[in-house]
Amino acid sequence: AMPFAVAAGRLAALGIEGDRAEPFWLAVRGNLERLADAAPWWRIVNDGPQERPAFTPEDAAFLDAAFDALPPEPWDGTTWKAWTGRLKETTGRKGRALFMPLRLALTGREQGPELADLLPLLGREGTLARRP
Repeated sequence: AMPFAVAAGRLAALGIEGDRAEPFWLAVRGNLERLADAAPWWRIVNDGPQERPAFTPEDAAFLDAAFDALPPEPWDGTTWKAWTGRLKETTGRKGRALFMPLRLALTGREQGPELADLLPLLGREGTLARRP
C-alpha cells in the first residue's frame, strides 16, 4: 500500500524510473512481499518473460486467435476486459481456460498483478512481442 512518492527513490535505485514507474508501481505493489520484488516484474514488463512456457496445441491455437484479436491502441484499464470479453464470445473459453494461457504468454508466471493493470504498460507492440 506504499504510495509511489514514498517508494520512488527506492524504486529508482532498482532502475525503475521514468514516466511508467508510477503506473507500474500502482499495478504491482499489491503482489509484492518486499519492494525489491518489483525488479523482476519491471523486467517482465519491459523485456518479456524470462522463460517461455510450453503450450498445448489447443492453447497455442487459442493464443494465435487471441493475439490476432488484440484491440487497437490507445489502451487503458478497460482494454483487458474488452479483449477477454471478445475472446470469450469468439472462442467459448472462460475462467482459467481463458485467462491462464494469456497470463503465461504475457508474464511467464501463473500468478501476479492484475493483467488489466499491466496490459496498458505493455502496450500493443509489447504485447505482440510476447506472442508464442
